[in-house]
Amino acid sequence: MSSLKLSDDRSIEYIGNGVPSKSALILHHGTPTSMTVWSTWLAAAAEKGTRAIAFTRPGYAGSDRKVDRTVIDANDDLEEILNQLEIDNFVSVGWSGGGPYALASGLLKKCTGVQLIASVSPYDAEDFDWFQDATPESVEEVKISAKSLQDCITFKEGYYTELRDLTAEQLLVEYEKRSGFKLFENAYRAFSKDLSFSMHDALRDGAIGYAEDEYAFLSNWGFETKEIQVPVGIWQGLDDKSVSPHMARWLNANIVNPTLKLLEGQHHGSIMVETREEILSAAIGALAL
Repeated sequence: MSSLKLSDDRSIEYIGNGVPSKSALILHHGTPTSMTVWSTWLAAAAEKGTRAIAFTRPGYAGSDRKVDRTVIDANDDLEEILNQLEIDNFVSVGWSGGGPYALASGLLKKCTGVQLIASVSPYDAEDFDWFQDATPESVEEVKISAKSLQDCITFKEGYYTELRDLTAEQLLVEYEKRSGFKLFENAYRAFSKDLSFSMHDALRDGAIGYAEDEYAFLSNWGFETKEIQVPVGIWQGLDDKSVSPHMARWLNANIVNPTLKLLEGQHHGSIMVETREEILSAAIGALAL
């Protein structure tokens, strides 16, 4: 675990997997987590001889805030990270709230591909019901959070400690109900530890990073999805209750070069465990090694 000093004097924390290469996978964490959620993925990429880097977005854990940041702004930080770490080409992998940032990185010259895992779609897309299949509680939170950053902060402050304090054991309760749990038990136990730690890490100093992250993807992203020219893999569990499959279908219809994978029986967390090897292989295949 290390940090980089950016040109505006902010620090961004990152972690690599020790593989020497000018090509790398760049892993964009979900909302609200930190780079540590990718620990099992970093190790799995290393086993395949592929360099992988995860970093924590501004406002979370050890990464300094970037006031009024938008989704497209993340490209400025990423470009500096790539230069400092001497990465000549990369493929981005983004989970959930990290999806928009991964997609935005497809505009950078060094990007050769993007893999989206249960990614949210643009909130302001025309003729699209972002709330299709959402619970009333989720609809209420998103509508309030989209009003202003302060509204978003206030709402998150009401419950963020519940997420911060979730234990690996609590997360495992749901995973243990899955028919494939025994087959992936070790991976689920490791991922549950990573997810629990990453939420505690991301929220240790309060809800500000969480709120800024969500408000950014509920605002205009700063680019159009059809501007992305590199190949984009879209991976979506059909049982996902956090990000509805219709968002994946919208992304598929509004990206130039997509490949859509709708996965029976997968939900928001299980896809990160049970589909990891397939997604990693697709990401590595898009690298210019």
